[in-house]
Amino acid sequence: MKNTKQSSPDSLYELIRLVRPLYKTLEASVAQELERTGISVSQRAVLEQLLDHGPIPVPAIGRQLMLPRQFIQKIANELFEQELIRRRENEAHKRSVLLELTGKGEAAIARIKARETEVMLPIAATLKSDDLAITRTVVTEIIRAFNDHNLGSAKKG
Repeated sequence: MKNTKQSSPDSLYELIRLVRPLYKTLEASVAQELERTGISVSQRAVLEQLLDHGPIPVPAIGRQLMLPRQFIQKIANELFEQELIRRRENEAHKRSVLLELTGKGEAAIARIKARETEVMLPIAATLKSDDLAITRTVVTEIIRAFNDHNLGSAKKG
């Protein structure tokens, strides 16, 4: 039988307090794996967005990563200089070009993700798939709820 007892703000807070150490640990692990690639953690995130979504404009990447458009533009300029992405005309919006991976960019992110998979294999083997599915659902709901709260607070202010 499922436990349907409602959680408390304290137990939610305990989970939220784990997010920063989790994020910092993952960021350090990713950075360590990227050391030999010449690609930063931020650049990797933008490359992954382009891999996942195809050609998209800078503002869309910013929304996905919850980062300012100006920061994403700076990263895009760096990736353009490394010939990992190219700019393409955006028929839907003349002032906002699309970014897309070059062949070199596709190969770079594929190598990075393959290496990350190697690192994650033994870790994933220690976790139950049902637990990961529940965790994903819980984290997604927390993000949605706090985004809704933030939007509501912004409208009131």
